[in-house]
Amino acid sequence: MEDQRAEQKLQINKEDIKYIIKNIDSSKYNIIDVGSGYGESTIEFASFDNKKIVIACEKYIDGIKNIIENAKIESLNNVFIFQGNVHQLLDEYCIKNSISEIWILFPDPWPKKRHFKRRLINVVFFNKIKKFLKKEAIIHIASDSKSYISEILKCISDVKNDFLWINQNKQEWDYSNLSLPKTKYYKKALENGLNPFYIKLMKL
Repeated sequence: MEDQRAEQKLQINKEDIKYIIKNIDSSKYNIIDVGSGYGESTIEFASFDNKKIVIACEKYIDGIKNIIENAKIESLNNVFIFQGNVHQLLDEYCIKNSISEIWILFPDPWPKKRHFKRRLINVVFFNKIKKFLKKEAIIHIASDSKSYISEILKCISDVKNDFLWINQNKQEWDYSNLSLPKTKYYKKALENGLNPFYIKLMKL
C-alpha cells in the first residue's frame, strides 16, 4: 500500500506551483526537512524566520498537500516542496556548499534486522551529504528506535573527522525537554511509551 502511494505524482493547481522547488540558491540559508510528513516541523521552521528557506522533502501526497495548505494559511513565502527522497533532492537540485541545516526527525527505523540496510542514516549518507553542506552546517536527528540510535551513534564515531557531535550532554538528548517540533511521530512515540533521542551535529 505504501509503495503504491509513493508512486503517485502530485497534481497541483497553478496558484500552488510557486511552492514547488525549482532551484536552490546557495547564497541563502537553506534548510531541508527530510521526510517532513504532514509538515508540522516545516511550518514551524518557516514561521520562526521568514528569511530562511525551508524545503520539505516528502514523497506522500497527503503530507505535501497539508504543507501547502498550512503555508497558505500562515502566508509563508519561504516554504518549498520536493516530492521524492532526499537522495533525489541532493542529486537533482543541490550544489556544493548550499545547505545550512538538515532535519531528519523520526526517519523510518525499519525495525526488522533484515531491513536495516534500508535505513537512511549510515556512513555512506554522511559521506554523501558533507559536500552539499556549508561549513558549520547543522544536522538534527531524532528517533525513538534504540537500535537505530545505536547505529547512528556508531556512524557518528566513524565520521568524527567531518562532523562534530554538539549535544553530548545527557540533558540535551531528551527530545521532550527541548524546544523542538512536536510532530505526529513524536506524539506517537510518547503514546507508545518511548522517549525520543535527539542528536545535533555540525559539519567541520
